[in-house]
Amino acid sequence: MKLFSQLLLLGLLILLPVKFIQAETPKDPIYIKTSDGWNGAYAHGNEYAEFRVIGNGAKLQDPYHILLQKNVGMMVSFVDQKELQNDRDVLSAHAQWEVNYWHQHASRVESNIREDLIGTGKDVKVIEIRVYNDQGAKMSSYLIGLAAKDGVFVLSVSPAKKEVDPLVKELVGSFKLVPRNLDAEEAKRLSSEAKAQP
Repeated sequence: MKLFSQLLLLGLLILLPVKFIQAETPKDPIYIKTSDGWNGAYAHGNEYAEFRVIGNGAKLQDPYHILLQKNVGMMVSFVDQKELQNDRDVLSAHAQWEVNYWHQHASRVESNIREDLIGTGKDVKVIEIRVYNDQGAKMSSYLIGLAAKDGVFVLSVSPAKKEVDPLVKELVGSFKLVPRNLDAEEAKRLSSEAKAQP
């Protein structure tokens, strides 16, 4: 009987932390496989960004990096409002923050807003940025920013070129803010939704 009580207590001590851990918001983006790609979700505080990566050729490198197709990659990130000088227009502040960062690390920086890729969403902004080094080599990317309560969720797609525009439009169309905690129950709901998709 004493052994049974000890095992029961040990089981409770093991299960309680596991249950607590499962209820926490994940620190990294999570992905759910669908029939035609991946659904992604990235939490910050009591909200999360949701996006779809369409195409069975997409390969997850780690939670923050995805190879969307041959020679086209994407990085998922969040920029806290504190980094943006607490500006009310977080999307414009984020765009300027990115340009300022690259001015410190490159010889020349060019950027422009790509309204043709945004659609009707007012909470999303797409910036095309081109960065050059001293030898003239160029790196380009699209920065897709989604306004959040405490900052900006960002999908960075590189390289920025005309052939990638349709892919960026798909990402922008799926990129939305969900005002709920991304806990175990919400992740389960997202998984069920993904399985129900044709």
